[in-house]
Amino acid sequence: MRAFTVCLCLTSILLLSPSAALASAQYSVASSEETSVSHLLDSHPHISEQNYLDYNMAMRDLMVGNVDFFLTSQIIASNPESSENTPGLEIIGMVEQTEYYVPVVRSDTQDDFGNSELLEAINSALKEIFSSNSYSDAYMTWFLGESEMDMSMISQAHQWPIPTEGGVLYEMIHDEQELLACMYDQDSPMSRLDESAVMRGFEAEMFEMVAVRMSSHYSEHISFRAWDSGGEFEAVQDLKRGDCDIFVGSMTAQKAVSKGLRGGQAYYVDGIVLMASEISPELNDVEELFGLEVSQTVDEFDRRWILISLLAVFVIYQSLRRD
Repeated sequence: MRAFTVCLCLTSILLLSPSAALASAQYSVASSEETSVSHLLDSHPHISEQNYLDYNMAMRDLMVGNVDFFLTSQIIASNPESSENTPGLEIIGMVEQTEYYVPVVRSDTQDDFGNSELLEAINSALKEIFSSNSYSDAYMTWFLGESEMDMSMISQAHQWPIPTEGGVLYEMIHDEQELLACMYDQDSPMSRLDESAVMRGFEAEMFEMVAVRMSSHYSEHISFRAWDSGGEFEAVQDLKRGDCDIFVGSMTAQKAVSKGLRGGQAYYVDGIVLMASEISPELNDVEELFGLEVSQTVDEFDRRWILISLLAVFVIYQSLRRD
């Protein structure tokens, strides 16, 4: 009877006592008005959110240790200009992918055909660029940190099309010998006008490489030229009028469809990334922060039940020995 009583007491203590895992460490994570992240934190009680009016304020507080981490968009986090006044910040990894930016063309009509062929030629060129990993140099030129592009999203089904005579792709290769893109100044590493009113940025460099790949495949020199439309709306209208061959301006395939256009292979993925400072708690990856409470609680739960099982065996043994 005494052994049973002792076992019962120990079992109650094991089940009711708070463990270090259940009282897992608390972390403070900054957010800013530019990027909503509450949906990522609501189910994690060990993470508290501290919202700021803009990302500059959040980055400064992260740098001096007022918060442990910062969740923001990859474009903000990897923009060299964003971190000029906040040295020592780094991107731990992407928490959630949100946007896939694609090249956009017009839909084919009886009078305006060959756009689908042009899009597939661009898709094939992008496939070769990603397969050769040559996009990495372009990314590193305009952004900080490594690209979060998921290579599994690059379709291997893209095949170089045979241009239909009289179509958009055919005329671009044999007559115009120029890939003309409607773009606009996004004032970001994606695209911006320099002092000479020339379009620079990651998108311009990527599609210069696309033109080079097309030139190589079709054995005709094809140059790339960016036309500044002034804004996204104006660029879309320019494309619809046929003033350019493609639109390049951080647009998703879904948004292109909503405007009566067609989107192609993604060339950039944006999302929410986790940033840390030199004095942030040490993490190996983002899963370590978000998975901490779950994994440790499960481990502790399992260990306690193992002890309870051993105690039960001990009680049974003592009872049988007495009998």
